[in-house]
Amino acid sequence: MGAPDIVARFAAVVDAHSGREDTSLDNDNSTPQTRAYRQLAKQQLEVLEGDDFAARGQQRRSSEAYWKTESSTWELVERLYKLRAQAHAEAQDDDMSDGDSERALAASTDYVAVQELMGRSNVLTEYVEVKRWLEETAPEFQAVETRKGYLFYTRRSIAGRGARDSRIVTEADPDATSRQQRELTAEDAEYSAGLVRTLYEYVRRGRVNNAIELCVESDEAWRAATLKGSLIWRDPVLEPSDIPGSRPPHTAGNINRALWKHACAALAADETNDAYERALYAALSGRVDEVALVCDGWDDYLWAHVNSLIETHVDRAIADSALLYTPAQTTALGHVPSRYASARDLSHVLDALASHDSPALRLAAAEPFRRLQAAVIVDNFPAYLNDYAQHLSAAEPADTDADLLRVVVHIALFLRCLGFALPSDAVAAVLDVYIGLLISDNRDLVAVYVAHLPPTRQTEAYAQFLRSVNDPAPVRVQLLMLAATHGLDADAIAKRTAQLVLEKHSAHWPSTAAYVLAEPIEPTSDAESEKVRAIEWITAFPRLYDYALVEVCNLGRQFLLCGRTNAAAKLFNSLPDDFVQPEWVATTKPDSLSAASDPFTNASPLARADALPETISHVHEYIQMLSLCDAYHYYSTWAEVMCKRPADSAMQLSSRMQAQCLEWKKSAVQTTNHATFMFRTRLIDLDWLSSQSLRISTNPSSDNSQTSRLDDLSRLRELYIPETVFRLHSILFDSRTVLPQNLQQSLNLAQLVAEESLGIYHHLAKANIAYPRGRLIAFLGLMRRSAFEILRIQQLSHPDKPPLLGDSMPASVGRTAA
Repeated sequence: MGAPDIVARFAAVVDAHSGREDTSLDNDNSTPQTRAYRQLAKQQLEVLEGDDFAARGQQRRSSEAYWKTESSTWELVERLYKLRAQAHAEAQDDDMSDGDSERALAASTDYVAVQELMGRSNVLTEYVEVKRWLEETAPEFQAVETRKGYLFYTRRSIAGRGARDSRIVTEADPDATSRQQRELTAEDAEYSAGLVRTLYEYVRRGRVNNAIELCVESDEAWRAATLKGSLIWRDPVLEPSDIPGSRPPHTAGNINRALWKHACAALAADETNDAYERALYAALSGRVDEVALVCDGWDDYLWAHVNSLIETHVDRAIADSALLYTPAQTTALGHVPSRYASARDLSHVLDALASHDSPALRLAAAEPFRRLQAAVIVDNFPAYLNDYAQHLSAAEPADTDADLLRVVVHIALFLRCLGFALPSDAVAAVLDVYIGLLISDNRDLVAVYVAHLPPTRQTEAYAQFLRSVNDPAPVRVQLLMLAATHGLDADAIAKRTAQLVLEKHSAHWPSTAAYVLAEPIEPTSDAESEKVRAIEWITAFPRLYDYALVEVCNLGRQFLLCGRTNAAAKLFNSLPDDFVQPEWVATTKPDSLSAASDPFTNASPLARADALPETISHVHEYIQMLSLCDAYHYYSTWAEVMCKRPADSAMQLSSRMQAQCLEWKKSAVQTTNHATFMFRTRLIDLDWLSSQSLRISTNPSSDNSQTSRLDDLSRLRELYIPETVFRLHSILFDSRTVLPQNLQQSLNLAQLVAEESLGIYHHLAKANIAYPRGRLIAFLGLMRRSAFEILRIQQLSHPDKPPLLGDSMPASVGRTAA
């Protein structure tokens, strides 16, 4: 599994346990997450170890060391927080009960006294769990081989007196070397050193039984007896039947364990003994001094101190109990001094390791995972989380340890699932950083973790993520669906995402002072395309169409105010086919032409009884802006057809050319009629974007958005109604050769403009950003041109009439209109 794979697998575990905040321990359901995380880390390690073809370089070794550390960290979290969750549950049960829920054990033996202490001391229980964790996660070591025959070579040397070395002991007993101040033979000395080191390593890993078995199999039963002295005394006859653990068939352990520990301490303090032998008996007796001599790292030092703390608690429990027997007294024995001061607790131990005289040990204690493990051990994860969140806020993203962050995030989520209190701001901060890392390579997982942010931050966080997604619409819709799948408010997220994208490009609007009407074929800018794509977020779900309708109209108005009819058309064309909902409008049969290129040509939208007034108004606005874009785009189609008019000389050519001329004329008539219908019926006669046509109330309103909308609509009418009239005149006037009646209709536009109910002449006369002097004079020039053209045609049909005055007038009118 690679890094992205492990990230996805962790997310799958989080997703599987989301919403299951059950802290019950009856069925061991409190730690499935940590167990799953630990297994995933172990699988990573197994993949590395099983790759025989991979080069065993420094990177490979570092990877193996990392996954071992992470795996052991998850095991530590699982062990300790299972105990803490149990203690919390038991404390709640005790608070709800009338009396003590458990019967106190009668301290009849050392074992019962220790069990009684374990039952009432959560601290000691955690110490024992930490010690077991340190033992079970210790690195492997090479044990010495079993060898039969106690001091085989030394005994053979003693037997051969003639060739005996004066440095070799003369008696083969365990105390001979110290008593005679002599040595064993080289072979026995080497094996003895390896044996005691193996025995220590067994004890360091909690495998005392293995150490005893090795002694027996190596014919050193006396040493096995010394190790058995560490066992706590038990007597099944004296112990209650409900004592925890299996009952031995007979007495076991050391009834004089305190005396034995004095002997071990003395043996460990003897500097003439082998270092590992001293460490062995120091560990058994709970001393730190001699164990420290062979410690190889932070784990070893911590184990020595935890072992010492446990022994201290056990000794005190036994000493304070009223036992049914009297062990041997040790008061007459001299106390073996210790260089290390007795630690108060593990917090004190870990602080001491962090400030140790050894630079290597201080460096090890400062390693990120050691600091995390220390915080877990002393139940100080909330403070650690605060510090870690502050560190992340000050660090550059490139400096973030992604693996450590992943572990911290998932520990925090696990503890919250168990009901442990954590600083919400710190949890949110580490989640924010982790989500930021996921965005680049694991976008599908973002929703999993955003769902664990505070509810007030979820929408904003996911919307900030989506604003940077520029994939095709189906991919973006899928990301929204993932949000809903994980309990997020997909509707609110879609709205906020659209808002963020539009705000991002709010500074890219063209200056209204530089208003230029865009041609339909002109490409849109990148900023305009992004604005159009922003609307796609809120058209992802039909249930958002009402909201999207308002935003579409807002954006469409802004495009048209800048003259960007091409961008507005792109916006309207990007909408789903089912965007206009049946409940928005009802339709009636058209009163005029039935041919149309879109569903609104032959339908007059009427308000439905169940539609909101605001929705009704925006539906009409949307349809009328869409009609403008369609009409202006069709104007280009009409102009292109008219430009293809055959020359007049083609009429005198072959029948094939005459057929082409007839075909062109048919096409010109059709496009002209349709263009006239679009400009006249769907724009001018409709009183385009007026308050009345949009069903907008004219009553004063304190709503700023309504006021702004009315201002925008007024400016749009000032810009586009004159332009629409001018283009309609062009259609009618330039098509006079194929539809002669259109010439008179072009002149009749004067009556339409003068009609008070439409008020078009007001817009022609009023100055605007595009035409500072208004367009009324230019319109009068168009009317003059139409009138002179009518008179010219009449002159041609009646040659007996006097010639028209000012034959050059059309040219001058054209210049004036231009």
